[in-house]
Formats: sequence, C-alpha cells, structure tokens
Amino acid sequence: MRISNNPTVISNTLAGVALAGVSIGDWRVWLLALAFSLFYSAGMVFNDWCDYAIDLRERPDRPLPSGRVSRKAALLLTIGLFGVGLGCVALVSWQGLLWASCLVALIVLYDLWHKTNPISPVLMAGTRILVYLSTIAALGAGFSWQSWLAVGLLFCYVMGFTFIAKSELRPQLKALWPALCVLLPAGYALVTPDFSPIIVSVGLLSWVLHSISLVYRQRLIGPAIGRLIAGISLFDALVCIVAGNLWACSFAIAAFGLTRLAQRSIQGT
Repeated sequence: MRISNNPTVISNTLAGVALAGVSIGDWRVWLLALAFSLFYSAGMVFNDWCDYAIDLRERPDRPLPSGRVSRKAALLLTIGLFGVGLGCVALVSWQGLLWASCLVALIVLYDLWHKTNPISPVLMAGTRILVYLSTIAALGAGFSWQSWLAVGLLFCYVMGFTFIAKSELRPQLKALWPALCVLLPAGYALVTPDFSPIIVSVGLLSWVLHSISLVYRQRLIGPAIGRLIAGISLFDALVCIVAGNLWACSFAIAAFGLTRLAQRSIQGT
C-alpha cells in the first residue's frame, strides 16, 4: 500500500483544516485524516489489482503476480478501505461525504485508466486537491481565494511531478514546464506580508530544486519522484503557516520527515 507516502495525505488534510480555520484539536480533523489515508491505501491496492496483467510480465515478484496475495483478497481490501473511509467522512458531515465520494470515484478512474491515458497526471493531481476541498467542505467552511490559490498550486505541483514520473521510460526529458509546475508552489508565501512563511518557502524551494536536479542532470527519475512526493508535505506546511496555524505547520513538517524516513524501507514509487 506504499504506506511510506501516507503522511503526505495527513498533511494534505491538515492544510485543508488550516484553510478552513479549524483547530487541529477538533476530533473531526483526525477522523478525516484517517479517512483520506484509507482512500490512499485503497488506491494503491486497486492500482496493483488493475495492473495485474502488466505486472505478470514486468514485475512478477510483486504481491499479486507472485501469488502471495490473491486478486480477490486485494479487491475485497480495496472495497473495505474505501467503505470504512467513507463511513468516517459521513460521521463528520454529509457535505464532506459528497466531496469524498468524488475523490473515491476519481481514484478508481485513475487506477482503471492511467497506463495509456495522456491526461493521467491531471487525474492524479485532481485526487490530491480533492483532499483539500473535501476537508474544507466537511468542516463546513467556505472556499476563500486563498483556498483556491492553494488548490491551484497543489494541482500544478502534483501534475508536474506525475508527468516527470511518466517520462521515466523516455530517453530524455527536455520539457521544462513540469519543472516550473513543481517550483511554483513556493510562491504561495507571497500572499502574506509576514516573514515566517518565507522560511518554509525557502525550504520547499531548496528541496524541489534538489529533486529536479536529479531529473534533468542525472536522470534519476525514481529517487526524484520519491523526494517530490515527500515535498507535498512541505507545501502543506507552507499553506498552514500562511493561514496562521503553527501547530498544523509543525505536524506537516513532521509528516515530510516521516515520509522520507519511511521511504528508506518502503519505496515511495
């Protein structure tokens, strides 16, 4: 289930919480974080279920093609994780459940149609921004211009590195727009005159520059993507501190560190 990346989903939730103006001590926050983590895990299992035929040829050592896990068990686990996650969101609010249902539908669509789909980076980015939108809606908050800006920048970031990931089999990546997409979010600090977000912004920018240098200079796509996935939490931290939620920012930074630590044992890609 690539649980090494799960902290980034929790930090996505915390960013949505900060944008909604809710304290992270609210019980609803952690129920939503659990729900979205379950969705992410379900998506990973279903992705393997959908890629079974390809993995039989190219990755026979993986759990499903190797026979360590049956396809039926994987499908049942997928349904169970989605079901429990939706139940958690329903306990928070029915409005959030509508948005979360859209998120589940998009995850399923991506898994079913991502190998040959030219717009799969758009779908992947859509799943991440729906965590923001579902959280804000579930907590009963309105969508401010700052919320939409954060959503747009997160969309650019995820779409950019997903496009880079899909280029792994190409001899060379010449397009520069994916690099611009992953660099743009650092500019979110400019929406406030406060100085404190600049520190997080510089950290995010430095991390992204380091990551994309692995792509364009050394062609180390896999390691770069793992780093950029972890970088999602740094952008979440930036969103949180701009919103004035220092606790959420701290947890998001911790999520970044936890993701990188976990990726040493469980590959992020």
